[in-house]
Amino acid sequence: MFRSGPTLDAEIQSRLYAQLLGSPAAALMGSLCALCILAVAVYRSSAPIFVVFAIVEVGVAIARTALWQWTKRREAAALPIDVSWSALLSLLWCALQGGVAFVIMSGGDHMLQVLSATLVMAALGQISARNYAAPPFATVLLLLMDIPFVVGAVLADQPLLSVIVILTPPFIFGARQIITTFHDTLVKSLKAEQQNLHLAFHDSLTGILNRQGMDHHLAGLTSKPDQTLAIVSIDLDGFKAINDEYGHGAGDTVLVEVARRIERVAARRGVVARMGGDEFMVVVCACGIEQIGALGEELVRAVAEEEIEVASGVPVRVGASAGFACIPQDALTTHELRIRADLALYDAKNAGKQTCRRFRNLDQPIDELNDALRRAFT
Repeated sequence: MFRSGPTLDAEIQSRLYAQLLGSPAAALMGSLCALCILAVAVYRSSAPIFVVFAIVEVGVAIARTALWQWTKRREAAALPIDVSWSALLSLLWCALQGGVAFVIMSGGDHMLQVLSATLVMAALGQISARNYAAPPFATVLLLLMDIPFVVGAVLADQPLLSVIVILTPPFIFGARQIITTFHDTLVKSLKAEQQNLHLAFHDSLTGILNRQGMDHHLAGLTSKPDQTLAIVSIDLDGFKAINDEYGHGAGDTVLVEVARRIERVAARRGVVARMGGDEFMVVVCACGIEQIGALGEELVRAVAEEEIEVASGVPVRVGASAGFACIPQDALTTHELRIRADLALYDAKNAGKQTCRRFRNLDQPIDELNDALRRAFT
C-alpha cells in the first residue's frame, strides 16, 4: 500500500515514507474541527454515540501527538523510523470521520448534515495533500471517509441528497488525479536530486568516486579510539607518455580500465576514488598494516598485469606506484593520513616506481610534511 513502485530504490522510497509523517499540525487541526462538530452534535442530540465518537477523537489526537514526539526524538538520534503506527492512526481517524458522517447524514438534523459535509470535503483535501507520497494509501483513506458519508446521505430523509452518489465518482477520480500528479512530481524531483548528487560525487569518466565524493566519505567516518583506517594513494607510471603518443582519448581508455582493475581488487575491502588526473585513492577501515601492504602490492600488480588496448591493434602497458599510511599507527587525523599516504607514494616513486611503500617518518611535524609534499609534487 505504501510502495510507489518496484523501480524506485530504497533511498527514494524511504524519503517518500518520510512525507507521510509531515504536517502534524494540519492533522491536529483536523481533529480540532471534528471535535467542534461533535460538540455541536452532543449539544443538539441525546444520542450517546456522539460522546463515544468524541472520546475516541481525543484518544486519537493524544496518540498522534505522542507518536510525533517519539518520531522527533528518533530523528534527532538518527534512528530508523517506522511509519506503520502513523499509518494505522490515519486509518483509524479516517474511519472515525466516516462513522461520524454516516450517523449524522443518515439522521434528520440538517444543521449537523451541513457541518458534516463541510468537514468531509475539507478533510478529503487535507488527506490528499498529506499522503500523496503513497497514492494507494491516500486513496484508501479517502474511501474510508467518503463511502460512509455517501451511504448516510442515501439513507437520509431527504431523497435529493442521493445526488451525492452521482457526484462522488468524479470527485474521487479528480482527487486521485491530483494525488498522482503530486506524487509523480515529487518522485521526479527526488530522482533528479539523487542524480545530481551522484554526478557531484562521482567521476564522470570512470564512474567511481571523485575527490568531492571521497572527501564526503571520509567526513562521514566516525572516529573511535579502537578504529583502524588506512589510505592507499596510487599514481600511474608512464601515463603521460601514452597521452603524448596516442592522445587523450587513449588516456581516457587507460583510466577507465585502471579504475576497473583497482575497483575489482579493492571494492570488496574499501572505497575507491579517482582524485584527479591519473591519481587514485583507496580507503579501508578495520585493517592491519600487513593487510594494507599486501593490498597495495596487489593493486600495483593488477594495474600492470595486462596490456590495455587503446585502439584496434594498439596495446599499451601502464604501471603504478602506491603508498599507504594507517590510523592510528602513522597519523591521528584523516588530514594527516592523506598527506602521509601521498608522501609514501612519493617514496615509492623515488624507489624505482611500480612498488608500494608505507609512510616511514613518524616523528616529522605535520607542517614539515605539508612542505615536503608541496615540494614533491610541484
